[in-house]
Amino acid sequence: MDKILISEEAYKEFKAFLDENEVDNYSIRINLAGFGCSGPAFNITVDEPQDGDVVEKVNDITFVVEENLIDEFGGFKLLSTEENEGRGLSLKPIIEAEGGCGSCGGGCH
Repeated sequence: MDKILISEEAYKEFKAFLDENEVDNYSIRINLAGFGCSGPAFNITVDEPQDGDVVEKVNDITFVVEENLIDEFGGFKLLSTEENEGRGLSLKPIIEAEGGCGSCGGGCH
């Protein structure tokens, strides 16, 4: 089962983003950045695989994720701008976590 889901359109857009930012090492780590009102937030960094990582190569890009994040979120899907309703590239977990309005002190509406 694929742990990284990415359409051809999203792949091309993401690779162009990496190229525009002069990223020449296509080994990309997905990290948990924290939790907010809308649930978990993720970021990416350029990094090499370590022990305990899940590694999945999609064309020229190698995605690296800690195994515990794969266990918790089932993997990740990278959406293109079009797939994300015009809001730019987006990284989402396959298993959607509940939003955390309680963690915001009840200020979410």
